[in-house]
Amino acid sequence: MSAACLLSLSSCVGLIADKNTYASLPPAKLAGASVQMQVKPEGTAGGSYALSAMVVSAAVATLDGPFSWRFQATGIDGQHQSMVVHRIRTRTSLSKRDEWYPSQHLGKRADFKPAKDRPGVAIATYPIPGKLRVMPKQDGGLEVTALVTIQQRSGPQRGWIKFRMEPSQKKHNEFIFVPTEIIKSIGQSPDEWQDPLWD
Repeated sequence: MSAACLLSLSSCVGLIADKNTYASLPPAKLAGASVQMQVKPEGTAGGSYALSAMVVSAAVATLDGPFSWRFQATGIDGQHQSMVVHRIRTRTSLSKRDEWYPSQHLGKRADFKPAKDRPGVAIATYPIPGKLRVMPKQDGGLEVTALVTIQQRSGPQRGWIKFRMEPSQKKHNEFIFVPTEIIKSIGQSPDEWQDPLWD
């Protein structure tokens, strides 16, 4: 545990983890915007365990699927206005799964918002409802194809984009001062909170 945490044990949480996840590959392009798919592990592999004492806690885990997932588009502030995801198809290389995500859960609009500390840049974050139920070691590589519309000031552009993601194992070691994190998030919407577990 870090020296800083030892000085303030009542407000420190630690996480030491291996992550079975998917590597982020170059973004897709649509209507002049860059679109990335991001995943965040929500499960733990067998053998994971957690330790806690009073209000001080440390966790040791192997993070794994299923995943929260989202599309994030980076565009130009004042030019790119919104993003809508209409259809999603997922295919895996080892388990040979080929599935269409239920389209009735899609179709909502995510607006582009100015990026903090990045003048002239706007970002739209589109969370996909529910979990992406894949396991990197068992399912292998993941291919995601999506039908997306990006609304620009000049009009909409609709097209298919594709992401190919390979299984990856990463380290994630983090110590958090809980009051500090709470204070930092005041006045921000949830999509502005920084979460280092997203890949």
